[in-house]
Amino acid sequence: MKKSLIIGISILSLLGTTSAFAQNYYPSQHRPQPPHQQHYKKPPPPHHAAKPKPRWAKGQRLPAQYRGHAVRDYKRYRLAPPPRGYNWVRVDNDYVLIATATGLISSIIAATR
Repeated sequence: MKKSLIIGISILSLLGTTSAFAQNYYPSQHRPQPPHQQHYKKPPPPHHAAKPKPRWAKGQRLPAQYRGHAVRDYKRYRLAPPPRGYNWVRVDNDYVLIATATGLISSIIAATR
């Protein structure tokens, strides 16, 4: 009985030390990965420069793509009523008063909201 107990304890101690040795052989952050599982850093995406914001000036013609954003509730934005034949248009962060027929800019006001 005593002999089998000693043999059992010695077998368990041998198994315990080999598993402990295997766990600590490669620290968790330095375990080698198979080549297909290695994580390579991707190169950073190319830097795309932001397109420069067009600078509007009095007397210029506003492109047709911006003319569709007419402001109908101009009092809400504290804008003066547009004269006949003119519209307020919101472009980016500006309110632009343009001639409806030609698109010529008459006035520019920076938006506050």
